Amino acid sequence: MTIRTILTCLLNESSADLLSEASTALAARFDAHLVGQHTVEAIVVYPGIAMHISGPTFDGFNAAQAKQSKAIEAVFRAAVDRAGVKGEWRNVDTGSAIAADRMIESARSADLVVMTRPDRDYDRPDQRFALDQVIRDGGRPVLLVPDTGLGDGVGQRAILAHAGTRESARAAFDLIPLLEDGAAIHVVHVGNERDEMRDFAMTELSAALARHGFDVTMTHRVPHDRSIAKVLLDEAREVGADVIAAGAYGHSRTYAFFLGDTTGDLIRDTNVPVLFSS
Repeated sequence: MTIRTILTCLLNESSADLLSEASTALAARFDAHLVGQHTVEAIVVYPGIAMHISGPTFDGFNAAQAKQSKAIEAVFRAAVDRAGVKGEWRNVDTGSAIAADRMIESARSADLVVMTRPDRDYDRPDQRFALDQVIRDGGRPVLLVPDTGLGDGVGQRAILAHAGTRESARAAFDLIPLLEDGAAIHVVHVGNERDEMRDFAMTELSAALARHGFDVTMTHRVPHDRSIAKVLLDEAREVGADVIAAGAYGHSRTYAFFLGDTTGDLIRDTNVPVLFSS
């Protein structure tokens, strides 16, 4: 299976150029159909709440939304034209939903979703958790583009975070379409303990990936007081990886709140593209 439909979620003007350049480069590589989507926030007045919003307020709000949408669309279309790829622009009204709901609806029809990390300086309040929600509920792999972009591209050398979970198994096979023929995959498990059953599963997964023609190596890393995300990022730097693939949100929100989560750490700290699967 290859990548034929890519969705990029363009939240604001600040990140529009970064995401447009990254997603058009991917679309050109895979000869894929690229969908650029921006969601337009709506003023929702709920029944039973005594609130008057004047006509000029509605008009001013809608005009500001339209201006931002046109600016983002212009950036996206310019990138599509430069790359010579098949591009489609969607300006989607959120209606009574939130922005992430509309992104999730579109994500479920895409082979790959391309987004960047949240930006509290520019994201609307209804967009601030969009990445989290699309990863959790979109059902499709999400490629996080860091502030440095895709560099020379992704797919030659990858770090695969192995955790023996459903999410990490999905990440392994969601990674395959992104890789070039004969690419190197470094399967990395981070932990203090040795587990024969887990190590056996890691060996089996590595063998399955090798049957696709990839150069697979297995590594066990003891964190030594580093977070799992820090270990993975250090490993990526040491081997020159151009992408990290990881299962996302394998624990509950309560667990993540009290003990932290690798997904959130990777989103915040990575300077390497990360493919998240959930």
